[in-house]
Amino acid sequence: MNYAPRHLLPLLFFFLHCTGVRAQTDPQYTQFMLQPTAYNPAAAGATESGHVTVLARQQWLGFEGGPESQQALLSLPLNSAGTGLGLRLQQASIGLEQQYAVEGSFAYRFAIGRGTRMGLGISATARQYGVDFTQARPVQGGVDQAIPGGNATKIVPNFGAGAYVDGPGFYVGIGVPRLLANNLDLGDEETVIGREARHFYFQAGTKFHPSDKVALEPQVLAKYVIGAPFDADFNLTAYLGDNLFLGANYRLGGNGTGESASAQAGFFLGGHLMLALAYDLGLSELAFAHDGSVEAVVRYSFGRRARGGAVIDPRDALQ
Repeated sequence: MNYAPRHLLPLLFFFLHCTGVRAQTDPQYTQFMLQPTAYNPAAAGATESGHVTVLARQQWLGFEGGPESQQALLSLPLNSAGTGLGLRLQQASIGLEQQYAVEGSFAYRFAIGRGTRMGLGISATARQYGVDFTQARPVQGGVDQAIPGGNATKIVPNFGAGAYVDGPGFYVGIGVPRLLANNLDLGDEETVIGREARHFYFQAGTKFHPSDKVALEPQVLAKYVIGAPFDADFNLTAYLGDNLFLGANYRLGGNGTGESASAQAGFFLGGHLMLALAYDLGLSELAFAHDGSVEAVVRYSFGRRARGGAVIDPRDALQ
């Protein structure tokens, strides 16, 4: 679909960064339930087995320069109480803008009731922001002297914190991955017109078994940035038998019908490996300009052994 997005996206980028408008700047993921440490450092080590999760998302198919992102996450429990470590690597891009991040997290977990634990977590992040101005194409053609040349970058550190409670068949948490409102201006001007926005995330989910062969898991991820519209994802996943799960997701935003509706399918290959795919159908005003979004997740679980020597099955954990 030819929609001349290389003209539209640079204008959108300059508008957001030159007018100081606040918006949600973190990449969004439909399968948020498979990567809780991306939103809350206190979720690190919450599962009995450690795992590595790799995720790739291509947003707005057919829209040149649309958002795309990839990330790898490690969650590692350190003891039976669930105190754990997390590591996250992320790359994201939209139009001329690229973003790279590395994040480490630590969660201390303790019992607050029978079978219920609380985790308190902290994280440290180094993030590189960059704009490749060499890819800009002026609408009028030729050379626009107002557009800088080269590739401008900036590295900023940050810190995050969160709390996470989990028990038999449920979890709930709140996290702020970036506490500092760092200056993101790439120029040398003294006036600060662009800052990192604090993102507040609320996670919750529960799991119940209507039959021996079926388990249902409703989950929500609410997202809030001061000065930006409230946003939230709602998901319902059905586990069918031992190796298959199907899900449906709805995201607020856009016009009155929401931002997107999604379908998910996943498979367990033994006790170690899980594969999941999701497709988003756009519902917002931009839906006419793209062909939806796709997302793939691969997870490998390892670590602590259950009775009989089998690895703790990843399907037994809400995360």
